[in-house]
Amino acid sequence: MSNSNIVWLRWSQVLASFFMNFSTLGFSNSFGVFQSYYTHNILDSYSSSDISWIGTTEGFLLSIIGIVSGPLYDKGYIRYLMIAGSLFNFLGLINTSFANDYPWILLSRALIGLGSGLIYVPAQAVIQTYFTKNAPLADAISMSGSSLGGIVYPLSFQQLENHIGFGWACRVFALLNLCLLVTSFLLVRPRQNLGDEPKPPTFNLKLLHDWKLLLFGFICVLLDTAVDVPFYYIPIFVQDRLELSPTVGDSLLAGLNASSLVGRLLFGWLARHFKSLKVWQYCILAASILLYCWSSLNSLAGIMAFVILYGAIVGGLISLVPSSLRDIRPEPSLLGTRIGLIEGFQGIGFLIGPPIAGAILESPAGYMGVPTYVCHFLTKSCS
Repeated sequence: MSNSNIVWLRWSQVLASFFMNFSTLGFSNSFGVFQSYYTHNILDSYSSSDISWIGTTEGFLLSIIGIVSGPLYDKGYIRYLMIAGSLFNFLGLINTSFANDYPWILLSRALIGLGSGLIYVPAQAVIQTYFTKNAPLADAISMSGSSLGGIVYPLSFQQLENHIGFGWACRVFALLNLCLLVTSFLLVRPRQNLGDEPKPPTFNLKLLHDWKLLLFGFICVLLDTAVDVPFYYIPIFVQDRLELSPTVGDSLLAGLNASSLVGRLLFGWLARHFKSLKVWQYCILAASILLYCWSSLNSLAGIMAFVILYGAIVGGLISLVPSSLRDIRPEPSLLGTRIGLIEGFQGIGFLIGPPIAGAILESPAGYMGVPTYVCHFLTKSCS
């Protein structure tokens, strides 16, 4: 194979992963606009905490399914995972377009999370087999797909919901995701085990004795209990605390994802020159400091500054997880399984974080309590 073909093969995997991240984590990161819509329309009789369980269930499944999809990727079943994941993602969005009560909406979003979970870990793992020195930058570019999705979906939702209604907006998203995932399916070319090397077991219990891996996973639980909370509550914060329109809140959510796009690329570039794990640790510290400032914000200018800075830092936090994991365990064997295990840890944080924040929001502590809560968990993960 010529050098030009090898270069295309490598970067086509980044493009495939970019599309997969756009359709999975990018859509999940946009739940804030759905939280705001449900709060003020279909589910106005439910609390913010109740509604946030819908989004966190989707995010939890997106991550926890990695415990299964990671080992299946290592065994060479990536195409089956992509087919099943694309189908579940599409059907979940179609069901969401018709859902008009809480249980139906919850099950529909859970189906989306299931489909996304089958795709998400393979999207990260396939890149690690093609890159060494440039892996952090390749990770950052592919993960920027989730940031771009977090921009496109909220802004598109505003326009589509106003012109064609909620149901058709979801159907448009379903078709968009299906097209992107089919394109990814055609592009992806995973590297398989060579020669007579045996395939790894589906569940490798030896990983549970790896204290470095488990410590990294525990840090991820603390981190992900807090890091996604602003993505859920910034739109509601600007409506209730600052008394601004829903359009402003949706635009700020898109801005949060836009700045995370810049952060992914910036910190991916820095990780080429410094260890990914070291850069990741400084990102946690910076995010903790910013969240201390959230509770004192009382103007649009202040929240805009927070959105820009916090989004950039979170972009680095998310995109550096695979390469930081490789700093801890550089061995290429069981790559998908290790990433899947860490995603499982992250799923626990995704599941419980925003609902706890929603319960605090409904309490007397209100918007003063939410930043204190998320900052506490980020500080613990940093220490």
